[in-house]
Amino acid sequence: MASRGRKPAKVKGVYQRGKSWCCRYEVNGKDVRKTFDSREQAVEHLDKVRRMEREGEIIPPTAKGPLLNASERERRSKRSSLLLDDLIGQYLEKEEVAVNRELEQNAKSDAYSNDAQKRLDNLKSRFKAIKTAFEGRLADSIEPFEIKDFLEGLGRSNGTMNRYKTTLSAVYSYAKERKLLSLNPVREVKRYTEVLGIPRWMNETEEDRIRLVVQEWIEETPAEYRVTRLLLREHLNEITLASQTGMRKGNQYALRWELDINFPLRLIHLPSTKSNRPHTIPMTDGVYEALLDQQAIQAELAILRNENPQRTRMQLNGRVFTIRENREWFDKAKKDAGIKALRWHDLSRHTAGSRLAASGANQKVIQEVLGHSSLAMSARYSHLSKDQVADAMKALNRGGIQPKPAETA
Repeated sequence: MASRGRKPAKVKGVYQRGKSWCCRYEVNGKDVRKTFDSREQAVEHLDKVRRMEREGEIIPPTAKGPLLNASERERRSKRSSLLLDDLIGQYLEKEEVAVNRELEQNAKSDAYSNDAQKRLDNLKSRFKAIKTAFEGRLADSIEPFEIKDFLEGLGRSNGTMNRYKTTLSAVYSYAKERKLLSLNPVREVKRYTEVLGIPRWMNETEEDRIRLVVQEWIEETPAEYRVTRLLLREHLNEITLASQTGMRKGNQYALRWELDINFPLRLIHLPSTKSNRPHTIPMTDGVYEALLDQQAIQAELAILRNENPQRTRMQLNGRVFTIRENREWFDKAKKDAGIKALRWHDLSRHTAGSRLAASGANQKVIQEVLGHSSLAMSARYSHLSKDQVADAMKALNRGGIQPKPAETA
């Protein structure tokens, strides 16, 4: 049995150059080299070259364009009449059915509500740009260089271009699975390198200013407006949960007492996250107290509802927070506090990650708290722990003979 962690056997003609993988072979005495994103792709291409050689197939003496055998060339010569617009329509119809099924299941089981509709809306937005760029084009007539030109013509970040690339590739993969097309030209477009910058986060002074603004709103509200005062008090707890758990906005405002909050173990359970995986977050003391205060707020709201059954602002439905969207009050609070360029995502995830890093937490701890799928995502907060690195490097100091100070005249 092969030992765990053993490197794959070397394949003659396949080698790594920087972050890319290459395969090299000869065609009629001419040296041909082709670059790929992964070793697997390079090996697969070289295997196909060797197989075509054995079968007497014609191999192009250039790395440009796809490597096609006789049957693939024949299928390609018989262009499909399927328009990319129509193919996107079929794919979207399938996704809409899946999203509606997911939403119905959540509604029936009173379960956690995820961002399925938001994912679908994002797909539609990307497809709108794709359909505009390739309007009236046959799906199998679009070449890789055209896709690359489209992506780079968006004028967006590398991460955004990769999301468009993934979206379009999913459409072609869907077509290949159903034997509608034989090729996926998107696979020949290299993925763009994403560089995560230093995140914007909420410092303690900014947090104090936002909290002070909310507290002033509460104090300015007449005592007889009890519901309004309670809902304003809730905003302070929203800030606490966001900044001390690093939850995404959608997760936070979908929390339910019975399903997601475990007071005895002091845990918050998220059945589904952006990465489609469950995630559990320990409660800090601040979060624990904020949740207790939320229960007290909702108990008062329940009393007020009984006093006036016609009230419509207190539909709790087992949720931890009474609102679903915080943009209105958060934008006003930032304006009153004189704070600019701070998103809720910065206040929540970036603040939690940055404060953990500044306190000396390692990347694995940050990954566990924020639920990152890879350490690379957590590494962007490491710039905040340089003091800890400097302190640790003091261990490298040593005694022994030191240079004598220069003599002064």
